[in-house]
Amino acid sequence: MIQALAASLLMVAADGTAKPSPTAELYKTHCQSCHMADGDSPLEPLNFTDGLWKHGSAPAKVAGVIAKGVPGSAMLAFDSKLTPRQVQALAGHVRAFDKKLKPAAAQARKKAK
Repeated sequence: MIQALAASLLMVAADGTAKPSPTAELYKTHCQSCHMADGDSPLEPLNFTDGLWKHGSAPAKVAGVIAKGVPGSAMLAFDSKLTPRQVQALAGHVRAFDKKLKPAAAQARKKAK
């Protein structure tokens, strides 16, 4: 899990230097100002690390919140700014901040059984 998070945060450039991945850049641009760089916002509804997912922690639920937003809250809809692939990538990225959650691939395998 830690390796997956590290891989989603950094990519190695041709010259050997680390650079943020495209998903990490999306997070920085669209999410970090409210949710903090490490997902550990001091405001509970904005915190990804505390294990409390008001709208569900399943990848599809998280992606739905990113895409459609939450009416009556500060969470805006990003479906007009991001592609579906970017939304899915961000959902995986923010889920990785919560160490209690299993990676999306493990959840999919469990459901397939």
